[in-house]
Amino acid sequence: MNEELLTVDEVAQILRTTTNTIYRWLRAGKLPGIKLGKEWRIKKEALELKLNENNQVNQLSRSFLDIINPQHDHVLAITNSKDNLYNLEAEFFKKGLSKGYRLFKGCWWQNPDDVRQELTQRGLPVEDLEAKNSLVIVDLLAQYNRSGKNGPVQIWANEIEKTVGLGYTTMWGSGSPHLLSCGGHFPNLVEFERSLDDVLKKLPVVGICPYIFEDIRSDCFGQLIELMKHHNSVVFYNDESATLLKNYPVK
Repeated sequence: MNEELLTVDEVAQILRTTTNTIYRWLRAGKLPGIKLGKEWRIKKEALELKLNENNQVNQLSRSFLDIINPQHDHVLAITNSKDNLYNLEAEFFKKGLSKGYRLFKGCWWQNPDDVRQELTQRGLPVEDLEAKNSLVIVDLLAQYNRSGKNGPVQIWANEIEKTVGLGYTTMWGSGSPHLLSCGGHFPNLVEFERSLDDVLKKLPVVGICPYIFEDIRSDCFGQLIELMKHHNSVVFYNDESATLLKNYPVK
């Protein structure tokens, strides 16, 4: 039987993800493929089954976006790879866009141009959104290096004020600090998150702070607890599935 075979690039384009994600699925057996020499090929029929599966998975992965307060929330997100982080941010922004909100992306370790490329590959019309000032992408690390923690916090506050001035009711924003973003000292990062949380509590914003924890070691638990103290909830996100936990700090 003559079945149509697709390349990895073609499948990545159809699924609006990266070729690295497709290769990972193939190696893990999540997407059936055929090895022709050194190249992978995917049967069109197998892809259609994957698309049906993704529709079910996406509903699960979006469920935490339906649980958070759509007008005001501050969420800590834990991922284990750059691919997962970008997938999470893309889904978050799409949800905010569907509600008619302005989008804000703060970059720490991420290069703004890389962010534009990654989000575009995942189906977000970045160029059009930036042209309409419906999305703003800011280098927060540069602001921190110039002004300390007050620089990035003020950028968040300024963009929320600008959002309201443009007629939006709410801003949906994502920052993605590294554990050593603030001068290489974790206590500085905690102080930044505390200051940011104090500001966001008073403003019409849904903020999400995705972190990459590639390995959960014993010392990571203390860091997680400190970060959770300054967020309303925490979401664990992996391969497009998610679990949301509400945060009730014990004084």
